[in-house]
Amino acid sequence: MSIIPNKLKLGDTIGVVAPSSPVIGENIEELKQAKKIIEQSGFKVKFSKNLFSNTNRYSSTASKKADDINEMFKDKEVKMIWCAKRRKQF
Repeated sequence: MSIIPNKLKLGDTIGVVAPSSPVIGENIEELKQAKKIIEQSGFKVKFSKNLFSNTNRYSSTASKKADDINEMFKDKEVKMIWCAKRRKQF
């Protein structure tokens, strides 16, 4: 059995979480810029509560990361969940 999600429609909300690496430094500004571009394209963007948390250099605590993901799944407005991560800088 395969599950095929509905296509996004203009006005839909995209939830952004950081379930793994922290969003820090230049990546914060890049993510905020991406939000502007997505919103200009006609979508809404909702950042999770702990998106920019940085505990022990590994994003938020496991419990807070789980809370963020679960909140996005519970939120009936959120039609897509985008998992952000730090872009490694070389």
